[in-house]
Amino acid sequence: MDKKTNLISYLIVIILTAIITYLIVGNCDKPDPPIVDQPKEIISLDDAIELYDTYTENRSCVIEVFEKKTDSILTTLCRSDRKPDPEFIPSRSFFLTKEFLNQYLAYINQVTPDTVNVTGYRLYIGNYPDKQKFVSGKPIPDPRRNTFFMAPTTLSDGSDLHRGFTFMDKNGDGIPEILFLEDELEDSQSPNQKPSKAKINTASFFSFTQGNGGNSTIANEIGGHPPQN
Repeated sequence: MDKKTNLISYLIVIILTAIITYLIVGNCDKPDPPIVDQPKEIISLDDAIELYDTYTENRSCVIEVFEKKTDSILTTLCRSDRKPDPEFIPSRSFFLTKEFLNQYLAYINQVTPDTVNVTGYRLYIGNYPDKQKFVSGKPIPDPRRNTFFMAPTTLSDGSDLHRGFTFMDKNGDGIPEILFLEDELEDSQSPNQKPSKAKINTASFFSFTQGNGGNSTIANEIGGHPPQN
């Protein structure tokens, strides 16, 4: 019995040694992850707090006063037919999921031809209308609240301006053409700052997460959040 027990113990030791050796060697064979330099755009926590507080003191307070209609001068300066909302809280952050970013970048690479060089992504600040649906019939997720939409950028006509772009089948022939957002957004504004439907509707804004918008590259409904109570 002693010899049998010793033999079993010996086999167990051999097996455990083999497993440990495999794990050590296997981990040693794995290449070290590449070292990534810190982007120059990285800021400190103190700087971030200063940015947030500066917005609170100089921007969100104005938005809150305007939406609650508690200042007659501001209401006169910003002509709007919105009714006051005494419970309104301005948005202070936007959430982008990792899955959305990965899917969006892959989608842009898929729909953008090789002849168009994507140089980056531009964020455009917007504000949801005080109603339940857009003219297109698409539901508005958060009426009155600030939002942003994003689009890929490229350089054109020898300019050093990174212009947001999308695609549209303007002639109805199944061949999408590139369309620069800066041109469309600037042309859509009249002196009273109300959009021209003939122009703004051609921008084909859409929610990427719902997969509509035809050839559009523009993403919205990313998730705005007011401060936590």
